[in-house]
Amino acid sequence: KTRRYSPHRTHFTVRALIKETMRHCCLSLLTASFLSVVGSSTAFLVDVSSSRSNPPRVDHVDAQMATADEAIDGSTSTRRGWIKKVVGGAVATGIVANKIAIEGPEPFVPPSGSLEGKVVIITGGNTGLGLESAKRLAFGGATVVMTTRSTTKGSMAVKDVKDYLSKNSVFNDNVFALPLDLCDMASVRAFPDLLKQSPALAGGKTIDVLMNNAGVMAIPDRQLTKDGFERTFQTNHLGHFALTALLAPLLNPAGSRVVNVSSMAHLIAGDGLDFSNLNGEKDYGPWKSYGYSKLENILFTKELQRRSDEAGMKITTVALHPGAVRTDLQRNIIGEEKYATMNDSKPGPLDMALLLPAVYFTKAVDRGATSQIWLAAGQGNDVGGKFYINCKETALGKTAMDMDQAKKLWSLSEKMSGVQFNL
Repeated sequence: KTRRYSPHRTHFTVRALIKETMRHCCLSLLTASFLSVVGSSTAFLVDVSSSRSNPPRVDHVDAQMATADEAIDGSTSTRRGWIKKVVGGAVATGIVANKIAIEGPEPFVPPSGSLEGKVVIITGGNTGLGLESAKRLAFGGATVVMTTRSTTKGSMAVKDVKDYLSKNSVFNDNVFALPLDLCDMASVRAFPDLLKQSPALAGGKTIDVLMNNAGVMAIPDRQLTKDGFERTFQTNHLGHFALTALLAPLLNPAGSRVVNVSSMAHLIAGDGLDFSNLNGEKDYGPWKSYGYSKLENILFTKELQRRSDEAGMKITTVALHPGAVRTDLQRNIIGEEKYATMNDSKPGPLDMALLLPAVYFTKAVDRGATSQIWLAAGQGNDVGGKFYINCKETALGKTAMDMDQAKKLWSLSEKMSGVQFNL
């Protein structure tokens, strides 16, 4: 079933999230179990060794024989208690270790003033990872431009960022918002002129960082934009491809970064892209479409870096996986209406029960945004064309390294968007 795009209510199943964290969970539990068993076994062997080196005296044998039955029962009970402690300790340690692995490093905040003079554009800057990125990059002194789908949302986002700065005793008045709808190519084409006319680029300034952050996830049914493309494909890839192409002439020629927010969900597209099904025209699935779009982010990153290098341009393009971030998960698990209701009132017992798995299996927003903020702040050496998780380079599989698919995707993206990407 296909319908035209309208304000959505996405419902998310935890299946994919559980798969994503299963490796961390299993490794943590196994490691914790091993350490607990080794530690307890070592203590047990020390006790045995001690008893052998100090055998009981003959005058104690009768007393020991008289209490043999009680000793057997007691040792069985002790053994059971030991096993329970080992298992309980392993599980508790595994849960804590897995939570640490999910959360990642401490939130990175650029030192105040360290980004002064830098211009950062963030798509989808009014909520979640985008808003958090805007706050902390503005804290570092950057001129920040957030894109939002309405001027009302933009005004609220600017206020949120400035309130954050005020609470942290930092003054930075260079925070702006401009309208952009990635699901409307006319809006994408109009954006560069809006940006050039804004105070953000006054005085001949150029863009130092373009953070392609906006996205949608696992839309239940196949929705088409006004341009006729499947909504996930256009929002997550095609719109950003066209936007990056149109903003390329405004990038700082002395050096700039394009930061693409991708996901480990690209592994869903394990067999690579089906170029005859980019819009879900043959077979649409919420997670299949999302996985494809995240693979497209990575392939776009690699091809843009390759072409930039060949053209001798100082554009560094990098992709990342932020992790499963809490607010986004809550919204999709319980639905937009329920999420809004819970935000406006105190959650009840049932609501809290629904949120407990989300709290454990996800990152807080401040941690989830850390990798993209870290990269946008110019951290890391030789990051071009690479993929990062928790501020560390992560190896990609064969599918995400397929440059033939990357080149074909680039060519098709130019044709579908009607935007030539010239470097």
